[in-house]
Amino acid sequence: MTMALRSKNKLHFINGSFPRPLDDVQDTLAWDRCNTMIMFLLNNSVDSEISQSIIWMDSASEIWQDLKERFYQGDVFHISDIQEEIYTLKQ
Repeated sequence: MTMALRSKNKLHFINGSFPRPLDDVQDTLAWDRCNTMIMFLLNNSVDSEISQSIIWMDSASEIWQDLKERFYQGDVFHISDIQEEIYTLKQ
C-alpha cells in the first residue's frame, strides 16, 4: 500500500505530515478530495468486516493509524509462536 501511495505522491496524507489546510478554500477542497480518494483506496483494500469499522473515520491518516495499531507485527515472540504452529500443522 505504501508503494502505491508513494507512486501517486500521496504518502504524506497517511503519515500525517500534510495536515488539512484551513486558510485557503481551494486548498482545503483539493486536500479533501485527495484525502477522500485515499480513504476510498484504504477502505477497498481491507476485508469487509474491517471496512465497517474504518468507514466512519474522518481522515486517511486516522484510518492508517488505526490499521497500524491493529495489525502491527512487532511482537517477535508472538510471531515466533504463530510460525511454530504453522510448521507443526499436518494435513
